[in-house]
Amino acid sequence: MINSLQRYFYQPNQQFSSLRIYFYRERLKALVCLLGIILPFVLFLVMADKIRNGGLLALERAFLWALRVQAESLPSHFAVWISMLVTVLSVCMLCYLLYRQLWRTALFWLLAIAGAATLGNVMKGLIQRARPELWLDTAATSFGFPSGHATHSMAIVVALLVLLRVSSWHTTALLTGLVFAALVGLSRMYLGYHYPSDILAGWMLALFWVMTLRVLFKHSYLTLDHRQHSR
Repeated sequence: MINSLQRYFYQPNQQFSSLRIYFYRERLKALVCLLGIILPFVLFLVMADKIRNGGLLALERAFLWALRVQAESLPSHFAVWISMLVTVLSVCMLCYLLYRQLWRTALFWLLAIAGAATLGNVMKGLIQRARPELWLDTAATSFGFPSGHATHSMAIVVALLVLLRVSSWHTTALLTGLVFAALVGLSRMYLGYHYPSDILAGWMLALFWVMTLRVLFKHSYLTLDHRQHSR
């Protein structure tokens, strides 16, 4: 009799708790879709439309000249080194994941970085925006919108944050990643390869792409913990 009463009162509470967890997860997924996927893509389309209509060009040129004057004492090779660091970090991280035999995580990383770069190149071909050509030593051989380095660097940052989302290093990775992405963007503008909108568009495109992959991949694979992959 007592056991029957316990089962009667316990099961509804358990079901209610399960429903509450389910709706919480659904709201969280909806928020991720809104802030991490839909919003960045909409912002990218808005910037692309502005670029195609010739908007913001005078303002962006003025910003680039101001940046160049303010950072005139900065050695150019430092900005080049920052740009090269993007490729080095992505390759090193992929090698680390393969060394740890985190195959599915390595696949996520490869798709996040290579996919973002490929998507950026496709968008360059579609939009066909010329580079600033204000003080470049050599003629640009490709289009500038969106910035490939900005896309690449933000893809690294977002993918790393996804993998460290339950780690104690998450906050440190977030702050370091934001500084890294900002330095890459500033270095590309300082060298004269990109307008500010090229950089912002690259960031938005990378955020859209990596967060889309985050939703598609099984969450237990998106971690650096080897034990999670066996679940």
